[in-house]
Formats: sequence, structure tokens, C-alpha cells
Amino acid sequence: MSWSRTASRNPATERMHVALLVDHQRFLAAAALAAALVAVPAAAHDLAPQPVRELVRVQGYKAPAPQGVQVQREIVFAVLGQQVRFAANEWRAFAFFDPTQPTPAEPAQVALQGDRALLHQITAAHPNQRVTILAERRPGSADAFVLAVDLCPPQ
Repeated sequence: MSWSRTASRNPATERMHVALLVDHQRFLAAAALAAALVAVPAAAHDLAPQPVRELVRVQGYKAPAPQGVQVQREIVFAVLGQQVRFAANEWRAFAFFDPTQPTPAEPAQVALQGDRALLHQITAAHPNQRVTILAERRPGSADAFVLAVDLCPPQ
């Protein structure tokens, strides 16, 4: 049904048409606003994995390492207020990362935090005991939270 402005209409019908038109415009405005609100966060959300934490597995000896052990790197751990020189023959970090981004430089000293019993095992290790540390940290951070310590042979 079509109607023109020159045709005579019933005032009640005219009010109904105006009300429907206003409701339709409100609906379209609300739909457009909802679509805009949903689209902005979806477009801004980066789906690429961003490492917030990484697991680090360090294995080695209190420095100096026993004869015949090939040292990958030496590092100083700050543990329970002590500076512990450590000769790592294995340093592995497990994290998701973007290979196009440069990896952060490893610090020369790392402060170890965590359960005091675990930290005490590190400071009390004998020079010929192999120490394996599993810790969590932010990539490139100088602070690490110790999750587990293994001594071989056990104390």
C-alpha cells in the first residue's frame, strides 16, 4: 500500500505511521550502535600469542663446575640474600613468541624467589651436586619464581 502526502488520511492512521517510523529508526540506531560496539573490540584484539610468562629450566653446578662439564653460561643467582655463582650447562626457556620480534637479552644476575625450602636447597648444594631449577618469569626479566629444585645426587 502506498500513500502520498496529498491524499487525505485518517489522523489515527497518521499517528500510527509516525510511531512505527520512529520505532523503526530507534531500532536501526540501536542495531548500528550495538554493531559498532562489538566490531571495535573484535578489530582491536590481537590474536597472536603474547608471552606473559615463560618457564625456564636451568641445570648446572655452583661455580666453578666440576672438571669435564661443559658450561653453556655463567650466571649469578640472588637467593635468600646470598650471591650464588652458577655454571649452567643447560638453559632452556619455554614460551610462545613471535619469531619476528627480537628476544630479550638475558640478564647477568637473576633474583630467585619462591618457597624458602626450595631456595635453601640451591644455597646448600655441594659443588659437585648437579642442580636443576624450574622457574617461571617474564621474558628477559631479572626475577624468577622457583617452582621446583632437583639435586643429583640428593643431599
